[in-house]
Amino acid sequence: MNFLLILCAFSVLPAFGRGGAVQETLDIVRVLREVTNTILKTWDLFEKMPVAEVTAAAAIYDKQRQIIERIEEVNDHIRNFEEKQTRDTVVIINTLLREMQVNSQVLHRLNQLKDLTKYIDLRHDQLEGYENYTDKLHPSTLINFAKWNVDPGSNSLSLLLQLLNECLYVDNSLLSTPDFKHSLLWELTASFEASPEQMCLARQSAQQFAYQIFTKAVLTELKGYSIIEFSWMILRQSGRGNFTQELLLMRESHHKRMDRAVEVLLLVMNNSSRSYWRCDPEKGGHVEGETFDRVTRFMQGFVENEVNLNEEKSCKGSCPDYHDTRSSGCYQPEEEFCGQQPACKGRIYNCDLLDTDISICLSSNDSIRRYKYIDFKGGDQNQQCDSPEKKPASWSSWVFWRCHYCFCLCDEQGPMSDRFFNLRDSMSDYAQNKIVTGIKFVKKNRVFHLQLQQSELLPLGSINGSSQEWLPIDAYNVSDVDIRDGYDYHTLTPDSRALDLDEISAKSWNDVVTGVRFRIFNKHLNLEVRFSSFNFSSGRLIEPQTKSYWLGNDKSHHEGQRRKFVLKEGDLPTNSEFPSVPLSKNDQYMEFTSSSQLKDAAQNAVPFVDVQEVVPDIATPLAGVGIYYKGRPGYGGFFAPKVITFDLTKRWNAFL
Repeated sequence: MNFLLILCAFSVLPAFGRGGAVQETLDIVRVLREVTNTILKTWDLFEKMPVAEVTAAAAIYDKQRQIIERIEEVNDHIRNFEEKQTRDTVVIINTLLREMQVNSQVLHRLNQLKDLTKYIDLRHDQLEGYENYTDKLHPSTLINFAKWNVDPGSNSLSLLLQLLNECLYVDNSLLSTPDFKHSLLWELTASFEASPEQMCLARQSAQQFAYQIFTKAVLTELKGYSIIEFSWMILRQSGRGNFTQELLLMRESHHKRMDRAVEVLLLVMNNSSRSYWRCDPEKGGHVEGETFDRVTRFMQGFVENEVNLNEEKSCKGSCPDYHDTRSSGCYQPEEEFCGQQPACKGRIYNCDLLDTDISICLSSNDSIRRYKYIDFKGGDQNQQCDSPEKKPASWSSWVFWRCHYCFCLCDEQGPMSDRFFNLRDSMSDYAQNKIVTGIKFVKKNRVFHLQLQQSELLPLGSINGSSQEWLPIDAYNVSDVDIRDGYDYHTLTPDSRALDLDEISAKSWNDVVTGVRFRIFNKHLNLEVRFSSFNFSSGRLIEPQTKSYWLGNDKSHHEGQRRKFVLKEGDLPTNSEFPSVPLSKNDQYMEFTSSSQLKDAAQNAVPFVDVQEVVPDIATPLAGVGIYYKGRPGYGGFFAPKVITFDLTKRWNAFL
């Protein structure tokens, strides 16, 4: 691999404004090109002048002033780009420093990286300071500064740059294949990938993070390299020598460092995750409708006496006999608990015996819950009831039978039960060259939708940041006469309540996401993603109307190809002391079920649905979309979407 070849290849490409992750890639290469071109043009300018043979202050001053003007032009290229990405990198590095306390070797190298970057930045800042006082500097000031920079001693910039390169990428000069897993770049990227906190801060995939660290290092390399170049210029034009061989050696070292950096970068990115998912908000930050939403009145905890669970009004059986039934009414409304609570007008499932005395607090101001709480343990409740507690107790029927209270699950459809999922296609405006760059769940008119963010695709896979917009939701009502269950939407039922957990990725590196939808496959909600190919050079989608394709995962739970993720006794996920982490894997499925009987009286359907937007902070084309489950043991967790970012290595490889 030759870094010069890459640079030459990009030198013919157009430069774009601010865009996405791929745009960041273009930007750093553009900065490299512009800095290099400016330096070379400066040398061309001075090559036409004879080497100074006089040391008159006026002559030296005039040439230094011209050099300073060129330095300012180079620094503008670096400064404008650096402002875009420095802040986030510093925050992430500082967080990594805190987490690396247990790994002293990596911590030492990370601190060394910070120190070396600081030393080089300080010299660059000093040079920038000289720009502001061009007319007032004594000629010897820049000469002394130049001599200090190119001095071969321990303070030379060349040595600092070499140490920086070896610190981040490892010295692989004696190896046939770079040992990238011993590089600090890999250590940092692996730590980022293993730490949800890092993703929460950066809001980007691990591969994007690796490139961001690389970008910061390249900017530091450019600062040092440009200072050395201009230092030789100053010394040459002040009559200190020709320095032709020194320049050649310096440039050769620079190109070797860049070749090594790019080689290790590609290996690290090839082995880094491109998945990005959204972390929970900070503790106490969950807000229904903003960070999460939920299915309501689905398989909800319900207390009923067994006498009301059969048409015979008999207590001859037992609670477990009633695994699928309906309420037959209220046998003794003035004496029984059934006369004090709203009836279950749907089907009743999975009844079990309540063999202890219980206290029930009816919900007075929550249309979702039937009960504020049920005390199964006799006074072991921290909540206050707004009305007198109800204490249903079993009673005798005739001489032989005991009529017990049962704890069942009521599945009652109606205006308070939000249990619908959109089955219509959601697509970007591909006719206008728009692609998907973000996704989120939205509940509208009691229906859950996958809402898409779209952006215009530009040449070389970049994104027009100003075009980003959320597509409107197709906000129909399930009660509308022309809306059909099973076609426009799916209704969760006890025998069709599973969601397949998959990550759907493109078949080819130049395929990008242009749509998503749910389908019903073996009674499961199953994700499908629409992909369209694009021409890398022009950025145009290739006949998206006819050549796009839908892709899903057809593995079936009936054939044992999918494993069920079982959730038992899950408390409300918003009660967790710790943020959720991904717990599911591809080819699994999970059912909506009831929350914990003991902790929540089974009043909620879990998992909840995370409705935060999933948009990488550095906008990028998407190479895939997934649905996964995140949570903590003992809590109900969340269903949420995730995205797969465009593979940055492909655009490098396109020019190798």
